Amino acid sequence: MILIVGGTGYIGRYLSIYLKEKGYDVLALGRSEKVKDFFEENNIRFEKFDIEKDEDFEKLPTENIEAIVNLASIIAEHETPVKKFFDVNTIGAYKVLEFARKNNIKKVIMTSSHKVYNAIEKDGPISEQDKECFKGDHTPYIISKIAAEQFMEYYHKEFGLETITLRLTGVHGYGEILGFLTKEGDYTKSTFEIFFEKALKGEDIEVWGKNDVKRDHVYIKDVLNAIECSIMAKGVSGIFNIASGKGYTLYEEAKYIAKVFATDKGESKVTLNENKPGLSRGYVYDIEKANRELKWEPKFADYEKMLRDYKKEWEEKKFKNYHNIKEEQKPATF
Repeated sequence: MILIVGGTGYIGRYLSIYLKEKGYDVLALGRSEKVKDFFEENNIRFEKFDIEKDEDFEKLPTENIEAIVNLASIIAEHETPVKKFFDVNTIGAYKVLEFARKNNIKKVIMTSSHKVYNAIEKDGPISEQDKECFKGDHTPYIISKIAAEQFMEYYHKEFGLETITLRLTGVHGYGEILGFLTKEGDYTKSTFEIFFEKALKGEDIEVWGKNDVKRDHVYIKDVLNAIECSIMAKGVSGIFNIASGKGYTLYEEAKYIAKVFATDKGESKVTLNENKPGLSRGYVYDIEKANRELKWEPKFADYEKMLRDYKKEWEEKKFKNYHNIKEEQKPATF
């Protein structure tokens, strides 16, 4: 059996179905009862579970557990008290590891974030050998994830658990939340969501900033495969970058979005305005370690290929977003 902690989240919903279709016995765990119908419709076992409540751990099955996948996280894009990041991201990770240790569960897989590299400036790809380097508004979130990663390393060294931490770059896929969400449900759209909406309307897209800053994205289906590779890996522990290994400028991204999501209203014209402030930094990640040790490689590193699959998921709307966002502020990507 695979226990998916944080199973009601964006990646968790995709992963539950993906693993079930691969033949795994899956139990999805999460706090959001709004998602309960999704699991029932897809014949996925689900139990309400709050990683902050010790008593909820006592209700979990303990026999024949092949691995625990810990996806539970308060993300940086949510407005929340600093304490909440550590209660969920750090102490929650510790509780999962302690549950595994006490019940002789040998493998724990946890998703972390490329934001731990947030202040690194270098010409070549960023690898796991580059020291964590961060600054900015996301720092409390980043520190909470680094502390969780260190708990993973400790439980491997001290107790012999196989612990695999996957540092994900920006994960694209239908149902994701890319903008900034407040507790009141106010939502600020990301550039991807803005470009997406303009492409559907055939409106001009203006890209700001210099056209030399490239970013590395990974597609949700590549993340699912990385998690499966982590489950199957034998005798492997450590931290792994999960990304596409390729970078695209915002102008290139906008051109592909305009092309893939064009409607009968016409394809959006994309222009570049270098006089307005754009992206301050770029990043491309070295994924050779994951390829070598986890036997994983991305299938959707090509941005246009990724968008075309995204479009199919968006049209089907199976993995809809469940976040509490004011109706009039929801992006068309939802």
